[in-house]
Amino acid sequence: MDNIRSMLNDSYTKEDTSTIPKRTDLTFGNTLKKIKHTVVFYVDMRGSRKIIQDSTSFMSVKVHRSFLQAITYCVENRGGHFRSFNGDGALAFFVGDNDSTDAVKAALDLKSYVMEMNTILEDKISKKVDFGVGIGQGAIYVAKSGKKGDDSTKQDLVWVGLPVYVSVELSDYARSSNNIWISPAVKSSLDKQGDKFVLTDDKDGSSIWTRETKNLKSLGETSVYKTSYYSTLKLSQ
Repeated sequence: MDNIRSMLNDSYTKEDTSTIPKRTDLTFGNTLKKIKHTVVFYVDMRGSRKIIQDSTSFMSVKVHRSFLQAITYCVENRGGHFRSFNGDGALAFFVGDNDSTDAVKAALDLKSYVMEMNTILEDKISKKVDFGVGIGQGAIYVAKSGKKGDDSTKQDLVWVGLPVYVSVELSDYARSSNNIWISPAVKSSLDKQGDKFVLTDDKDGSSIWTRETKNLKSLGETSVYKTSYYSTLKLSQ
C-alpha cells in the first residue's frame, strides 16, 4: 500500500523524446517520457469468440497467431513500432515526416492480409474474422509499470494520452466493410503529406474517405473519416 500511496503522491520528472521507447528504455523511478508527436495505431480483432465456440482451441490459437503476424509485418514494413498485444487488441506507433501516411498504409495492407486469411478460414471452418483499426495522433506519455525485479513478465509500459483514447474509440466503430477510421487530425496530416495512395481512388480520382459526424467521448462531436479501401498485397509477399 505504501508503494501505491507513493505513486499517487510523489512528483514525477518528464523527459521529452521523439522516438518510441522499448520496455528496457525506462526504469521504475518517478520518470516518464513524453513523445511530443506520434501517430497511434490501434487494431481490434473481432469474431475470435465465435471461432472459439464453434471450433477447436487449437484453431483459435492459429487464428490469433496469424492475425498477430499480419499486424506485426504490416506495421513494421511501413516503418511503425509494434508495442503491445493483449487478447484481441494491438497497439503500435508511427513517427517521422510521413507518419500518418505510413500508419494508414499499414492499415490498408492489414485489410488485404485479413481478406486472404478469411478466404482460408472460410474454406477450412466456414468462419471468418473481422477487425477495426483506429488511428489518432498527438502527444502521449509513457511510463514503466508493474513489479520491480528480473521477472519481465510482471512489467509493461503504460501508454497514456488523448491520441490513445481516440484511436481505441475509433476502432470500436470500425468493422467490415469500413475497417479503418481516422481522426480529423490524422486526415489533416494526410492532406498535408499529399500521398495520393492514401487519399484518392486511382481509377477515378475520388476520395477514399467518407466523412461522418460522431459524438466521441474523447473528442466530443466531431467529423471523423472511414474507408473501405485496401491494398493489393498477397500473403506470399
